[in-house]
Amino acid sequence: MSEPQLQVSLITPSYNERENIPLLAEEIFSTIEAYPEIDLELIVVDDNSPDGTGDVADALTDQYPMQVVHRPGKLGLGSAVMDGFARSKRDYLGVIDADLSHDPALLPRLILGLKEYDLAIGSRFEPESRVEKWAWHRKAISQTGVFMARQLTGVQDPLSGYFFLHRKVLNNLTLTSSGYKILLEILVKGDYDRFFELPYVFRNRQFSSSKLNMKEYLLFTKQLITFWLYKTKQG
Repeated sequence: MSEPQLQVSLITPSYNERENIPLLAEEIFSTIEAYPEIDLELIVVDDNSPDGTGDVADALTDQYPMQVVHRPGKLGLGSAVMDGFARSKRDYLGVIDADLSHDPALLPRLILGLKEYDLAIGSRFEPESRVEKWAWHRKAISQTGVFMARQLTGVQDPLSGYFFLHRKVLNNLTLTSSGYKILLEILVKGDYDRFFELPYVFRNRQFSSSKLNMKEYLLFTKQLITFWLYKTKQG
């Protein structure tokens, strides 16, 4: 008797990613088709992209198992992930960037790892990991933030945007992160025992530019302070 399929919803927030979305969907589903034990749907959460990303994603639903959530404006990556989680009816949830920086080749290992672990994280900071064309100033900012977040979580890449989890990890908690580092809040507040991290090559984006700006960095700083206080109160 064959094992039941792992039914997974993979969330990708999007804003001005019309060139990337078709490439991402093709990579994801061509990778997953070799793994019949994985039943994956892609949920695109689009923040009313001026370049028509939402319409491009809608057109792909005839070709792939996809849903598209159309939001009225740019409401933030964290809330986009939460809206995607809310749309899903499945027990396994994941997050991937729409800009092709997260290599879908890692998907099977991350997803199948959920058979034994509560959380599976694509890590940029394992010895075998690499980040393509990482500008020195962005590397310095990222490494500083990661160092501080590690003290809270014990995870090598607690700011990863590429991860999977059992829905039970959320345990009905209300996520408040409006910024781009929702994993950090899940690690601080979630209900889990075991996690693992996989190294990968963080690819250089092809057709879009970084959405990070000073506002996002300030939000992250606020998150860190809030979660340190939360952790302190929890004892």
